[in-house]
Order: sequence, then structure tokens, then C-alpha cells
Amino acid sequence: MQKSTFVFLALLLMLTSVDCKKNSGGGSPVTADTYQPTTTGSEWNYTTTGSGAGTFKLTATATDTVINSHTYRICTNNNGQNIYYNKSGNEYYRYGRFAELNNESLELLYLKDNLSVGQSWTETKTVNATVTGYGTIPVTAVFVFTVAEKEITHVVGSLTFSNVIKVTAVPSFSAYLASIPVASSTLEYYYAKNIGLVHSITALNIPAASVNFSSETKLTSYSIK
Repeated sequence: MQKSTFVFLALLLMLTSVDCKKNSGGGSPVTADTYQPTTTGSEWNYTTTGSGAGTFKLTATATDTVINSHTYRICTNNNGQNIYYNKSGNEYYRYGRFAELNNESLELLYLKDNLSVGQSWTETKTVNATVTGYGTIPVTAVFVFTVAEKEITHVVGSLTFSNVIKVTAVPSFSAYLASIPVASSTLEYYYAKNIGLVHSITALNIPAASVNFSSETKLTSYSIK
């Protein structure tokens, strides 16, 4: 499976239409029932180390679009394609298209903020990937997401975030009804109320697909309008 599949998961982020006061760098914005603000002009600056190292900035636009019956807010990415976010009730979705995945478009339910610690949900996706002995074929990816911790305090560099939900994911892959072994994986995501994704750790080793990916993404500054 190509590495951009896991970059996609590592960048799972924020955003829904709730008015918040501006907050830059740290501190606590006005309390609102969202882990994904999408107010126009809000910005998030991230640094990624390891695989795909670099920086990027997301900026929420004033434009929405409808995809798969969900209304998504469009966010620009200064280091890549636009990213789309939706909040439906207590469920948070992301939608993105990646040239490395033959321009396939994917929608992922990445957070349920009403679940208790230990509760899970499952997402199943099909992508084209190159697998040893098969060539490029459709691969089914199943991710079991679990709320590992809730309402915690989490420190990211010089920033301290409260009301954080930690989500972990366990992946499995198969093709033509045969499993594709995962040698090791670590998928952890931290979402702060009224801010969005503040930290992610993603590592995945799939020898049959020549994938050995490891990265860490940290929020370095933000401004919620």
C-alpha cells in the first residue's frame, strides 16, 4: 500500500461551523461543543518529522461543498491539495483526493466525540496498491478506531491542551480474500476541544506492500476565528 494512505490518516483534522474567539498559540478558547472548528480564516500550523517531514498550514475558507450527502467546509493547504471537513452530530469526517492513490477520493469517519473510553467504531476502505506477487490490485483496509482516553491534558511542545480525546486505530489489510500481514503499527491521534488535531503518531510496517512508514505531526500554532 502506498505511503500517502497513511499520510492521509496522519493528517486527520478539525473543523465544523461553530463561532469561537481568536486564540493564537495556546490558552483556552470559548467552550463550544466541537473538536473541529471551521470558522472562516481559522488557521493551523503543523510540523511533521520522520516520513514526509516538513511543515504545512491549513486555512478554513468560507466555502462549503456537498460530497456523499455531507456538507464539507473547504480548507486550503499551503503544502498540498485542499482538505474537506464535516461534522454531523457527534461524528467527524474528512474527505481527500490523492494523486499517489490514482486520484482516488476517500471519506473517513475519524472521530465520534460522544463515545466513552474503550468504545470503538470501524471504517472499511478500498484503495489500489502494489502488493508483492500480485502487482497493483484493490486492497481492502479496515481500521478499528477506539477512544483510548478522554478529557485529558496533553502537552505538545510548548503548548498545553485540555479537554483532549485520544483515539487509537488498529489496521488490517486484505486482497482477494487473503490477509496482508502487518508487521507492526502505531496509530494515535489527539483532538482538543475547539481546536482540532493537535498531535498524531503514525507508524506502519507492511513488508508485502513495501511500506515502512513512521511520522509524528505536531500543532505548533493556531488561530481560531
